[in-house]
Amino acid sequence: MAQTSRRQETRKIASLGLAAWVLLLPIALVSLGIWQTQRAAETLEHARRSSAELSTTLAQVKNIAASDPTAILTFQGAGEPTSLASLAALVAVSQIEAALSQADEELEISQIRRPLVWGTIGGAVLAFFGGALGLMAAGISGIRARVSQRQLIASFQRLRSLLPFILATVVIGFAIGVISAALFEAVSMGLWADFTTGSAKLFAVAVVLAVIAAYSAFTALRGLKDVFALFTPEPLVAAGRVIEETEAPELWRFVRSLAGRQHALLPDTIIVGLGQGFFVTESQLRLWPEDRLVTGRSLYLPAAYLDLLDQAEIAAIIGHELAHFSGEDTTYSQQFTPIYAGLWRALAALGRADGGRFVLYPAVKLGFHAMQRFDHAVAHWSRLREFDADRSGSLLATPADAASALIRTGIIAPAVAYVLQRAYAGPDDTGSDDAWPDLVAQTTELVTTNGWSDPMPLLGDRQPHPTDSHPPTIQRISALGVEIGDDLLRRAMRQPEPGARSFADDLFSDWAGLCRLLSKDFIDDARMMRDRRREVLEKVVAGASQETVVYDNVKPMIWTMVIVAMIFAGFGLTVVFLSGQLGLGYDEFAQSLIAAITAFGAVTSLLYAAFLYRSAARPLMVLTPDALLASRLDKPVAWTDVAGYAVYASSRFALRLWLNQDAPVPKKHWRAIYSKIDRRQRIITLGALGIKGMKAADFSALVGRYHQAAYARQELAAAMLHPSRDASADETAGKY
Repeated sequence: MAQTSRRQETRKIASLGLAAWVLLLPIALVSLGIWQTQRAAETLEHARRSSAELSTTLAQVKNIAASDPTAILTFQGAGEPTSLASLAALVAVSQIEAALSQADEELEISQIRRPLVWGTIGGAVLAFFGGALGLMAAGISGIRARVSQRQLIASFQRLRSLLPFILATVVIGFAIGVISAALFEAVSMGLWADFTTGSAKLFAVAVVLAVIAAYSAFTALRGLKDVFALFTPEPLVAAGRVIEETEAPELWRFVRSLAGRQHALLPDTIIVGLGQGFFVTESQLRLWPEDRLVTGRSLYLPAAYLDLLDQAEIAAIIGHELAHFSGEDTTYSQQFTPIYAGLWRALAALGRADGGRFVLYPAVKLGFHAMQRFDHAVAHWSRLREFDADRSGSLLATPADAASALIRTGIIAPAVAYVLQRAYAGPDDTGSDDAWPDLVAQTTELVTTNGWSDPMPLLGDRQPHPTDSHPPTIQRISALGVEIGDDLLRRAMRQPEPGARSFADDLFSDWAGLCRLLSKDFIDDARMMRDRRREVLEKVVAGASQETVVYDNVKPMIWTMVIVAMIFAGFGLTVVFLSGQLGLGYDEFAQSLIAAITAFGAVTSLLYAAFLYRSAARPLMVLTPDALLASRLDKPVAWTDVAGYAVYASSRFALRLWLNQDAPVPKKHWRAIYSKIDRRQRIITLGALGIKGMKAADFSALVGRYHQAAYARQELAAAMLHPSRDASADETAGKY
C-alpha cells in the first residue's frame, strides 16, 4: 500500500513538473511579454512626445537666437515645476539639439523594441499550443491504444508522424520567446540614463542569453531532424548457431507440424544457443561468434532447456512462440515493436545530447511523456498476447503440460546460470573438439545429482525475453485453468533419468556434437573476455606500482603567519612610539597592555610559522601499492580496506576514506587537530592545508589510481590462486 502511494506521489510530481515546463513556463513568458508591451508603449509614447516638444522648442529658440543672440532665456527644469534655468539663446540651441538627438535615439530604440514584444508573446503562445497539443495527442493516443492491437499500431504511427512537428513547434516557440525577451531587455538598457559598468555587464548577459538560445534552437532542431528521420532498427545480439534443415530434419519437421496445427507462419531461421530462453523475433539478429546477421522470422531455442524438457513441454513452448507469428501478432512484431523500441532509443539519445540546452528540455520531457502514455497500452497488450500464446501452445499438448513447462523453465534457469558462470571463470583448457566440455550435459548432470531449487519463489518471476515483458508465471498458469498442486509440481520437478535419451537427441542428427560446439563458442568467448579483463587489470596495476610521497602545502600559510606577525609588530611599535599622537601618552597601562597583546600575537604567529616550516620536511602521506601511510594515523590503511574516498577542497582541504565493515580502524595522533576518526560510521578524515605541487583534482585522481590498482591486484591474485572459481560462481552455488 505504501509503495503504491509512493508511486502515485512520484507520478503526481512528474506530472506537475511536465506541466510546469510545457504549459506554465510559456504562460510565464506570455506574462513577461505583456509587461514588456506596457513598458514599450509607455517609452514609445514618451519618446514621441519628447521629440515633438523639443522640435517645437528648438524652432522657437532658433528664431529668438537669430534676432537676438545675446538674449537670456529661462527654462523650466524637466520634471521639476519649481526648478528654473537661465541660458543664453545660442547655448540653449546647442543643448536643445543634444536633447533632441537623445530623444530621437530613444524613439528609435523604442520602435526597435516594439516588434520584439510580439516575438516574446508569439513564441510563448506557439510553445504553449505546441505543448498543449502534444499533451492532448499523447493522452488521446494512449486511450485509443488500449482499444485493440490494431488501434495501438495505428495510434502510434499517427503520433510518430505528428510528434516531430509538435516537438519542433515547442522548440521554435520557446526559442523565439526567449530570444525576443532577452533582446528586448538588452536593447532597453540603451534607454538607461546612467549606463555604468554594471549596466554593460547586464547588457552582455542578455545578449549572450539570446545567442545561446538561438544556438540551442538550431542544434535542437537539427537533433530532432536526425532523431525522427527514417532509421534502421538496431539488431538484437544473441549467441548461437543457425540450424539448417539438413542438420536437424526432425526438428524442422516437428516445428513445421506445430506451425501447421496452429495456422502460424513457419520461422525462416531456427537458432540454438546456450542461454536467453525461448523467443521468436522478426527483428534483425546478430549472432556471435560467427558475426552473422539473421533477418526474417527467427525462432531461438536454448540447448540446456531442450535437454531437460520432454516432448509435450517443448511442443507447448514452441507453440507459444509460434503463436506470435499468427494473426495480428505478426503485424505487431513487424510494424510496431522495432519502431517503438527504436523511437525510445532515439529519444533517450536526444535526452543525452541535450547537454543543458534549456530550449530543448521541454520538448524532450514532452516526447518522453508521449512515449510513456503508450507504455501502459504496450504492457496491457503484451500481457494479453502472452496469455493468448499460452492458450495456443497448450492446444498442442495439454494445459497441464504448458503449466509444467512454465515452472520447469523457471527452475532450469538457475542451474544454467550456475554452470555458465563456472565455465566463464574456468581454466583455459584446449584440445580437439571432443575434448571441450559439454556444458549442456553438465547442466543435466547437475540437476540429476543435486535436484531442483524451490520453485515457489520463481512463480512470481518473469520469463526472460529480449523485446517485451511477460506476466508473472503464477498468473499465466492460472489463466490456463491449471491448479498449482502436488501433481503439477511433481511433474515439473521430475529428475532426469541417468543415461536416458532426451527428446533433443531425437530432433538433432548430432545433438552431443552441437552441444560441444556451443560450449566451445562460450568458453572461447569467456577466455577472450578474461584476457581483456586481465589486460585492463594489469594496466591499472602498472599505473600505481611505485610509492608516491606527498607533502602538506604549508608555504602559503607560513608567509601568511609572517605577514600577520609583522602586522602585530608594526601595530605594537606604533602604539609604543606614537602613543602621544594616538592619545595614549598618559595611559601607561593601555600602552603596556597593547604592547603585550601585539607581542604575543607576533610571537605566536612566528612560532606557528616555525612549526609549519619544520613539519614541511615530514611527508604528509605516502601512497604505496598496498596501503596509505599517513603521518596523522598510528598505522597504515590498506587500500583494499577502503570502500570509497573523496577529496574536499572548499573550506579546508581533506581526504575522506570510508572503510569496509571488517576493516580495522586506526587511531589519529593528538596533534592532528584537523583530522577526525568516526568509528561508528567507519570514516577517516585526514585534514591538511593542501598538497604541495598538486591540485585537489590531481590528488583525487592519484588516490583513485592506487585504490583501483590494489583491488585489481587482489582480483589478479585471486584468479591465479583459484583459476576455476570466482565469487559470483560461489555465490550462485550457495543459492542453488
